[in-house]
Amino acid sequence: MSETTTETVQDNVQEVTPNSQNETNETPDVNSFIAESKKYRSRAQEAEAKLNELTKNLEKQEEEKLVQQNKWEELATKRQSELDSIKSDYERLMAAEEAYKEELLSALSEGERESFKDLTTTQLKVITDKINNQSQDVVATSSTPARSSNPSNKDWVNMSSEERRSNWGSILQSYVKR
Repeated sequence: MSETTTETVQDNVQEVTPNSQNETNETPDVNSFIAESKKYRSRAQEAEAKLNELTKNLEKQEEEKLVQQNKWEELATKRQSELDSIKSDYERLMAAEEAYKEELLSALSEGERESFKDLTTTQLKVITDKINNQSQDVVATSSTPARSSNPSNKDWVNMSSEERRSNWGSILQSYVKR
């Protein structure tokens, strides 16, 4: 009885092993999925481009048809509705650009504001950036001179261990500067 049990167990082990090897060989290749995804994406983009082109052509044909049929009023109302939809966005963007230009001008002095008020926003941005960078180079300081970390100008070899500890950062900085 023990012989038959060991044979069946060995048969089961042998049956399971080939199946697991086949599964590992059949693991999906990530690169193939990426390539397939890119292919589908490019097809979708091409289809969208064709759709946009066809709708534009269809609109042109409708307009030409209206012109040929002398339906100027319908064409004028269509153009007016397009213009109205664009006009609100245009006014909003112009107000935002004007506010940005005023903000840039407010960073300048009075004389510079008068000189630069006729420039475009991009030109004004470049000029204000240059002016602000130049003015940031000069740092305001008090009239007191800088305190030296080693006022007695002792060499670190001649200092006591306590003085070395208190001035260790400046000693290191002096060697970093060299």
